[in-house]
Amino acid sequence: MFWGLLSLLLFAVASGTPIGDQDEDIQVQENFEAEQMYGKWYDIAIGTTCKWMKNYKEKFSMGTLVLGPGPSADQISTASTRMRQGDCTHVTGEYQKTSTPGKYTYYNPKWDVSIQSYVLHTNYDEYAVILMKKKSSFGPTTTLKLYGTSPELREDLIEAFQQQALELGIPADSIFILANRG
Repeated sequence: MFWGLLSLLLFAVASGTPIGDQDEDIQVQENFEAEQMYGKWYDIAIGTTCKWMKNYKEKFSMGTLVLGPGPSADQISTASTRMRQGDCTHVTGEYQKTSTPGKYTYYNPKWDVSIQSYVLHTNYDEYAVILMKKKSSFGPTTTLKLYGTSPELREDLIEAFQQQALELGIPADSIFILANRG
C-alpha cells in the first residue's frame, strides 16, 4: 500500500516539469534519522537517465556502501567498494547534510559534478531507496538506487523499485538489477 502511495506521489511530482526543477517537492523519508542508516548497504538495483550507465550496464556489479558519521556534525561519510575493470576499487567522500533531514549534497571539484541525494524511503534494517540528481557538464541526470542490508531483497521490493523508476520517467531499458559477483 505504502509503495503505491509513494509511487503515486512521486509520479505527481515528476510529471509536467522535469524533476530537476521541483527540488522542494521531493518528499524524503518522514521523520528520517541518519544514524539509523549507518552501516553497510549493498547496491541492489539502479534506474538512471544517464546514457553512459545505460550503455555499460552489463559491466556494473553489486558493490557496497558504508555510511557513518562525518568529520563534522553537518556531514555523513561514505565509502563505496566495487569491482571496476577487474580491480576492487574503494572511494570515500563526505556528503553535506541540509536543513531537510534525508537530503544531502555533494560536490566533486575534479569533475565539476554536483549531486543532490534524497532518501525517499527506508525501513532502516532491510532496504533504502535513494534518488540522486546530478548536474555536470554533460547535463542533468536522475538516478534512483535500491540498497539492501543484505545482497538479496524480496521480489516485491525490487518490483516496487522498478515501477517507481518508470514513474520518474526512467526508461525500462535503463533500470537494471546489479549482478552479485561475490
